[in-house]
Amino acid sequence: MSQAVISKIEDGLKSPTEAQQAALAKALRCLLSFFFQAEREYGAPISAHPMFRKKAAVGVKVLSQFIAELNVRIAHLRTLLKTVDLEPELPLPQYDVDDFEGGAEEVAANVRRAWYAPSGPIKSLMDYVERAGCIVVHLDMADAQIDGVSYRIPGLPPIIFLNSRAPGDRQRFSLAHELGHLVMHAIPHPEMEDQANQFASALLMPRHDITPHLRDISLERAAQLKRVWRVSMAALLVRAKTTGAIDHYKSDYLWRQMSSMGYRTMEPPELAIEREQSTLFPAMLRHLTEELGYTESDLEQVLMLHYAEISAMYGLQKQSGLRLVN
Repeated sequence: MSQAVISKIEDGLKSPTEAQQAALAKALRCLLSFFFQAEREYGAPISAHPMFRKKAAVGVKVLSQFIAELNVRIAHLRTLLKTVDLEPELPLPQYDVDDFEGGAEEVAANVRRAWYAPSGPIKSLMDYVERAGCIVVHLDMADAQIDGVSYRIPGLPPIIFLNSRAPGDRQRFSLAHELGHLVMHAIPHPEMEDQANQFASALLMPRHDITPHLRDISLERAAQLKRVWRVSMAALLVRAKTTGAIDHYKSDYLWRQMSSMGYRTMEPPELAIEREQSTLFPAMLRHLTEELGYTESDLEQVLMLHYAEISAMYGLQKQSGLRLVN
C-alpha cells in the first residue's frame, strides 16, 4: 500500500477496502477492531507543549508516533478501569500557584502536609503518588527525548507517563515534576515548566530539611547526599543555590568541577539510584489475568492488539496454560 493511499485514509479522504484494512492491521500488529473503537483521540498533554518546542531536532514524525502510543495506552487504561474500583488513600489537591506568596515551593510544602509526609527525604515518591490516585505508566520515550508527561482526562484518574530508560534519580524528579503539573496547572501557564521544576525540587528536598546539609557542599558531599535524598548531584547543587546555602561563586565553582569530571553528562554509575516501579497499573493487568482468568486471546480482544504486542508494551510473561481453580 502506497504512502499516498495511507495518507488519504488517515485524512478521511478515502475509505479503506477490507483488504487494505487487513493489510494495515497486519502491519500495525493489531486486530481489525482497533480501527473501529469509539475511543476519543487526545493531543499532546499540556505539559508536553513547551518540551516539544525545544525538541525541534526530534522531528514531527517521532513526536506524532509518541502521541499515538500515549493514546493507545490511555484506551487500554480506560478498558482496565472498567474491571476495578480505585479508592485513593490520599488527597491530590489542586492549587492556583499564583495564590501562594511562596509560589511553587509553598505549594509543594502544602502537598507534603496534605499527605502527612514526614520531614526529610521521601523514600518512595511512587508510593505517595499512587496512593493519591494517580496511574503511573512506564514506557520507552528515548526516541522522543522526553522524561515524562501527564494527563488529566475527564472520567479517568490522573495519568503520568515516565520514560522507562531514564536513570532512577532523573525518573524520580520527573515524577515529582509531572505531579507538580497535575497539582498546579489545569491550563497552560507561561512559567509552568519552571514552576514544575521548583515544585519537584521543594517536594523532594524541603528547604528547612535540606539547607543545613548544603552549606558545606562539595562534590564528595553531594555524592553522599545523593544516596540519602535520592536525587541527582546536579539537583542538589541547584537546590544549594536556590536555598541560599551557597553563593553564586561557589555554585559556579562546583559546576566547573562537575563539567571537568564529566558528571554533567553522566554521574558516577556507582551512585545510581534504583528506579521506583509503579505497582497500580501492573496490578490492574494482573487482576485481569490472575483473578478474572483472562487468557491471551481474551486480552487480545479487549485491548485490540496481538498478544506479542501487548506483552512487549507491558512486560507480560507468556501464560503457561495452567490456571488455579477454587
